[in-house]
Amino acid sequence: MKSSDVKRKPGDEDRISSGRSSKAQRTEVWGNQMDSLNKQIEKLREKENKLNEQLADNNKLLLKGLIDKGEYDKEKASLKTQQAETQKEIQAKEAKLEEVTKEFKEAQAMETEESGGAKL
Repeated sequence: MKSSDVKRKPGDEDRISSGRSSKAQRTEVWGNQMDSLNKQIEKLREKENKLNEQLADNNKLLLKGLIDKGEYDKEKASLKTQQAETQKEIQAKEAKLEEVTKEFKEAQAMETEESGGAKL
């Protein structure tokens, strides 16, 4: 049987002869996944902040009389819809991050139990 014939599960890493343990490699993979999710959440929050700024700018334009109420209402509805969608995306990413973090902690606990040692 060739190594390419072996079924692999998602999350399996290739063995690298870099001298690092498979545990260290798995920890790095988990860490990279959590970092990626954190960066995605940060970008979504930045998007949400920009939408809030646009809404505030439109409020100022309306108060100064530079846009009419109909145009303002239309733009406001669009921005509110975008905000709601962005908030849903943030919540989904936060839930995924929470799930990944929980799985990572469970995997660490299992490794600790299997090795018979306690984490210090």
